[in-house]
Amino acid sequence: MTPALTITMTNAGLARFTAAQLGDGIDLAISTIALTDADFVVAPTLEALPGEFRRIDTISGKSVGDNVVHLTMRDDARIGYTARGFGLFLADGTLFAAYGQPDRLFEKSPLTTFLAAIDLAFPTPEIDRLVFGNTDFLNPPATTDTKGVVELATQAEADAGIDPHRVPPVSVLKASIAAAIATFSAVVDQRIAVLAASIGQAFDGLAARTTFGSGLIKGGGRNDISRTLTVDAASGTDTRSGARADLAVTPAGLAAAGAVYVVAQSLAGDGGYRVWSDGLKECWGAIAVGASATARVNVPVAHTSFLAPAGSAGAIAQDEQMLGVLNLTLSGFDVQNRNPQSATYHWHTKGV
Repeated sequence: MTPALTITMTNAGLARFTAAQLGDGIDLAISTIALTDADFVVAPTLEALPGEFRRIDTISGKSVGDNVVHLTMRDDARIGYTARGFGLFLADGTLFAAYGQPDRLFEKSPLTTFLAAIDLAFPTPEIDRLVFGNTDFLNPPATTDTKGVVELATQAEADAGIDPHRVPPVSVLKASIAAAIATFSAVVDQRIAVLAASIGQAFDGLAARTTFGSGLIKGGGRNDISRTLTVDAASGTDTRSGARADLAVTPAGLAAAGAVYVVAQSLAGDGGYRVWSDGLKECWGAIAVGASATARVNVPVAHTSFLAPAGSAGAIAQDEQMLGVLNLTLSGFDVQNRNPQSATYHWHTKGV
């Protein structure tokens, strides 16, 4: 049997204990136990526990004779610590008694419930006047809010799945999961077989159909093998002749036939330009030239090789041959009017 720990009563605790013997109605209930890991000197003059770091209120105790109290305390918190001493506190906050030693007395892991049962030897008789709570801890039923006692479910109870109070052990849970997987797999296999049959029927129906080309499209046949549908392209000669209706005109055929198209253009009201795909550029416009004057025409798109201007004059009464073009460049030309009247010259250029 482990010897009882000799506990030291504080002066304040002894005064409260003595007053209670005289009938002063003092509550001698030990409400909490404080823990410390400090190596301190236990003395009756203590009013607080040196190095206190935690208090435990889940305690019970009972006097077992010879001034000895059997004390039990429990701590469910998910923390870890060590302790070299402790103190007993009354309900009014008085440090009633304390115990300490150089070596560690308690050690708790964060993942465990700390449960300690110790015997305390008091220096004062009539210790049975102290109140420590119940002699046994309450074991409540487990709920979603409270840790407690549960009953393990049988395989039949787990399969039924209607009892909210029983907990299946690992072996029962494994068997239930395996049965659920087997049932699910059987259902999935059945559904896959039905789906595969439906897909097979769909493919059989598709293979029985026949695809034929029409119009420009040639080829076809049953869909049980790969088929290639084709469209023949018209050559340059075919494109120019325009005689065949079973060929498709392509950009290559158009080019081979000599077709050209507009690359860029501006169709302004008083002039503009057009650039063709073969490189030809056309520019046009009108310019007013004063009497016996010269005016410069700058084409909107400069030519790169040659420029061939042409034009005509209007609204002049005398010799129109006196209106002509001078100083021809790739980007423009001058219009000279030798008439004594102003004239409007309508011009048109072509070149690359």
